[in-house]
Amino acid sequence: MNDVQKLKNDVQRLETENSHLKAEIKNKTESCTKTLACLDQKTHVAFYVFYSYNFKALTIGTTLVFDSVVTNLGNGYNKRTGIFTAPSSGVYTFTWTVNTAGLHVAGQSGQYGEMNASIKQNGVTRGSIKADSESENNDEAATGFVVLSLKAGDEIQVVSDKLNGQGSIYSDKKYGRTTFSGFQIA
Repeated sequence: MNDVQKLKNDVQRLETENSHLKAEIKNKTESCTKTLACLDQKTHVAFYVFYSYNFKALTIGTTLVFDSVVTNLGNGYNKRTGIFTAPSSGVYTFTWTVNTAGLHVAGQSGQYGEMNASIKQNGVTRGSIKADSESENNDEAATGFVVLSLKAGDEIQVVSDKLNGQGSIYSDKKYGRTTFSGFQIA
């Protein structure tokens, strides 16, 4: 009888310990979802892309299709379309930069580089920048930054906007890259 009682006590002790461990796991999981302390437990979403060459300014409504992909965690950026599609709902940050040329590059003559570039969420403008090289050797750059709440499947793209661009846009090691990047923060 002593052995049977000992086994019953062990089972009761283990059940109590199991109950405490379940409660601890539940508390940590709830805490993790409320803070950034659990980042290593979820899939990361981040991308950084740029044009690998200087190019002619784009007409209104043209999506910038960045061909050089450095980072694409979560596979949200599509190199063929230039569109980032949110793989999960959450809060994201995005930044985009345009470098206009104060020289005639990319087969251009006449006007120097000028371009407006807007970031769009499902076709709605969420931010806009303008870079304008007014004279020879007057290179200009502009960078935009936004924080957006996205649903899974929302599309983000950088679009030539407001006016037809003119001249040339830089994207090289010497004068700076024309870029697009973003990552999920919550």
